[in-house]
Amino acid sequence: MDTPKPETSPVPIFRCVNPECKAWVREELAASASPECPMCRGKMIRGIKHLPKLIKKHRGSRKKNDEKV
Repeated sequence: MDTPKPETSPVPIFRCVNPECKAWVREELAASASPECPMCRGKMIRGIKHLPKLIKKHRGSRKKNDEKV
């Protein structure tokens, strides 16, 4: 049975410059503006990857029981 492929969009990423290392991270989740590779500690450069869209789960705003209004 064929499953439909998820919709993708271009996402800015950082990828490791080391050809043997396959590490990458979404730019929005990077620890800094010029992160080091989490796998080999090498340099990372900006790039684009076509990825499925992230589904951000929204938590409803709950008030604490002891919160005074």
